[in-house]
Formats: sequence, structure tokens, C-alpha cells
Amino acid sequence: MKVKLLFFVTKSYSLSILKPIDSYCKTLNDLETAWFIVGKIKNNIKGTVIRESKQVFDFNPDAIIVPGNVVPDFWPGLKVQIFHGLCEEKKGHYKITGFFDLYCTPGPLITEKFEKIKKEKNTFLVKETGWPKLDDCVNFKSISDQKTFFSLDSDTKVILYAPTFSPKYRSSGDLFEPIKKTQDFGYHWVVKFHELEKKEIIRKYKELISSKFTIIEDNNILLWLNAADLLITDTSSVAYEFLIFDRPIITYNTTTRFEKGINITDPDDLTGAITRSFNDPEEYSESRQEILNDIHPYLDGKSSERLIQSINETIDNGECLKLKKKSLNWFRKWKIRRLIS
Repeated sequence: MKVKLLFFVTKSYSLSILKPIDSYCKTLNDLETAWFIVGKIKNNIKGTVIRESKQVFDFNPDAIIVPGNVVPDFWPGLKVQIFHGLCEEKKGHYKITGFFDLYCTPGPLITEKFEKIKKEKNTFLVKETGWPKLDDCVNFKSISDQKTFFSLDSDTKVILYAPTFSPKYRSSGDLFEPIKKTQDFGYHWVVKFHELEKKEIIRKYKELISSKFTIIEDNNILLWLNAADLLITDTSSVAYEFLIFDRPIITYNTTTRFEKGINITDPDDLTGAITRSFNDPEEYSESRQEILNDIHPYLDGKSSERLIQSINETIDNGECLKLKKKSLNWFRKWKIRRLIS
């Protein structure tokens, strides 16, 4: 009898996190997958797509895999949280919403913190698997070949700017003028906005579009990260994804792990930070590796495999039967019902 897995998608960026899992599942004969897509999210899913709650009950999943914070509690199946990023800096990263039976963590640092909460609550399980989105790292091209793939000059330094959208941490407004001033410096800028970025901000940056300034809308930023010589961001989780390449990072008003690169607090310091990064790209290399070992040490491309194994073991061993009841959390449960209706 096949194990049935349902991928629950509420944001477009969830697709790039879940697709490696789906690809791995397709190599197995004893697994069947389906996708529940909320709203009008654009997708190119090759497989079963579900859009109504009734269809979920008809499919009757053994587990629901979620890269978000909520999932319909009344749906059948083990509720599995795999996280939508590697970042601890955002509010609520360790907030237990009361929806999940199993947290599959990306690395030892986050595992340790969730294990501590688990001991206090005993309402969920924790298993370290790695983060499936990074499974494709074993297939990456060289940076030169990746630039060529995107029709970029392989000899030109590529700067990828990927800000978060969170009002408290957003850098896109503050850094616009400093970025504009560098347009004659010979770099190729690639900008990837969060899907919730303000439209007026995006309009300003679109005024800079040229042969050396590109705005991308690709939901999977990984290949673009591989084409970048330097990443500029703020508190976005993308900084931690970029660690796998061991290349320079500049952050603006970051709140934790300052040692991952040059952190600036004054927009006018951006140009100097760029020059410093290119002059000494190895400056923070040792620190970057230490952070990566804490957050995501798995570069073997097998996080999806470990995830599926953990789910199967949890179901087969009946581990959730020993857990306490979760909090009622009526308001969140009401909101998720509205979301899928």
C-alpha cells in the first residue's frame, strides 16, 4: 500500500522548497504525492493538484508537508513542518502554533532549540533532516558556467540584492540611492524582491533596469545565488542559503550572526563594503563555515531522503500517540479555514 503525501502551499516561494521532495518521491514506487495550492499561485506542478478541502479527504494523506506556519488541523495525516527559511532572526521562528506533529529541522542549532521546547510541551516531535530546498547543491555548475547560463558576462562581478519585505527589517528603501550610485562601477546587479514587497519600491528599482541591472521574478533563487559573486541583504533567510557557496555577504542592519559578513548600519557605507568584499572575499570564510555547520551542515543532497525516512518512521512507530494534546488555538484555526475556503 502506497504512503500518500500532501504538499501544502500558501506562498509561491514554498514551491522551490517542496519540489526536491517531490522529485525524490517520484523515484520511489511506494509513495504517492499531491499538492494543495491556495489561491492563484502560479505553478508548473507536474502531478496532482488539489484546491478543495473535500479533495484532501478523498486523497486521505498519511502526512502533510508544510513550509509555512499553519495547516488545516482537521485534515487527515501527520502534520510536518519543514520551515520556509533558515533564518532565526524573524519574529516567531520558534513560536509553536499548535498545528504540527513533527518538526523536521535543518541543522543542530535549530534542532537543539526545538528539542528544548519539545521537553516543555511534549506536543510534537523533532527530527533533524536538513532542508530539502538545498538538495540541488550537489548539481550546481561553476560560477562562470552559471553566469553564462543566465547570459551574464562571466568576467563581470555579479551582485545579487535580495531584501526581505518585513517592515521592521526592510532595506530596499534605504539602499536605493547607494545602489543607484554604483551603476557606473562596472558591476552587474541582479535584484530579487520578496513577493510581498511594496509596489512603489519595485517601481523605483525598475527605473534602473539596463544591460547591467536586472530584476528577476524567479521563485527559486538558488541558481541566481550560484551566479553571484556577492550577496547584499538584510535579515532575509537568503543570507544563510548563500553560505553554501562561501562567498562574501553584506547585510544591512542584521540582528544576529553578524560574523557572516560585513554588516552596515549606514546606507552610505555600502560602496565601501562592496569594495572591501571584492578585495578580500575570504575575510569571513571561516565564520561562514562555522555558521553553516550550525544551521545546515548537510551538503550531500539527501535532505529529502532523510525527511521521507523520518516521516515513515514516525508513522510506522506510532510515535505521535505518546504526545500530549495541542492547544486549542481557536483563532488561528478559524483563520486557516478562511484561507482554504
